[in-house]
Amino acid sequence: MKNAFLAAVLLIAASVSLQAQKVNLSKGQKIETLSSTKMSMEVMGQNMENEVMATANLEVKDQNSEGYVFANTIRRITVKGTAMGQDINFDSDKKEDLDGQMGQAMKDKINVPQEYKIDKAGKIVSLSSEGQNAGGGMGDMMNITGEMTKGQPFPFISPLAAKSVKPGDSWIDSSGTAETLKTITTYTLKSAGADGTVIGFTSKFAKNGTVQQNGMEIQMDIAGTQNGESTYDTGTGVLKTSASTSTITGNMSVMGQSIPINATVTSNTTAKKLL
Repeated sequence: MKNAFLAAVLLIAASVSLQAQKVNLSKGQKIETLSSTKMSMEVMGQNMENEVMATANLEVKDQNSEGYVFANTIRRITVKGTAMGQDINFDSDKKEDLDGQMGQAMKDKINVPQEYKIDKAGKIVSLSSEGQNAGGGMGDMMNITGEMTKGQPFPFISPLAAKSVKPGDSWIDSSGTAETLKTITTYTLKSAGADGTVIGFTSKFAKNGTVQQNGMEIQMDIAGTQNGESTYDTGTGVLKTSASTSTITGNMSVMGQSIPINATVTSNTTAKKLL
């Protein structure tokens, strides 16, 4: 049951990722990102706390008329929390942790660049890990390891409307499916100036599908909302800071047992240009 709980935690962490649209970058530009996700969850009457932190380097490998190619390299992931009365402590910088169960699921992604081809609308066209580790383990369910699918927005770049907008204007974007993760987001341009472009966002998301974890099939039926605000570099569209709060409710079914889930998630992300 501990494995099932971890699967739920990491999948929900993936469900609250940032949305993205368009950028103005040049080949060779590099960005460092630091993400922190804190979760308070109630499962079967037990309260659980969890925090996931990830540090990564993002590089623009190519830029052309069709879009961009990004390489994202996860340098470090830490996970701290409790599950079913047991402590969870994982640090990818520690060899003994990488040799453990969670590390085995993620070690092929730490310090290994993953490439993403992004179109001008900011959507993922293809990714280097496509088709690998299908139905894989815990690491495959963590958006912070770069595991995303075609058609989804790419994190850490600005969501821009298809039409011209001014402060106070809103627009809507949607991505995914109910089986993967269906998200509908309303963006509002709050301000735009030399110090940055500020965009507020409100999302509704839902998933009704299965994931595989250590040979177990887990049925996830969750829904939630997210509210937050992000600031982007006005010249490039690269994320500077973001903060959001999400609420998730639903059920997780494992081996015929239905487990209700209620969770609150707070996420913070910062990014800075290295080159």
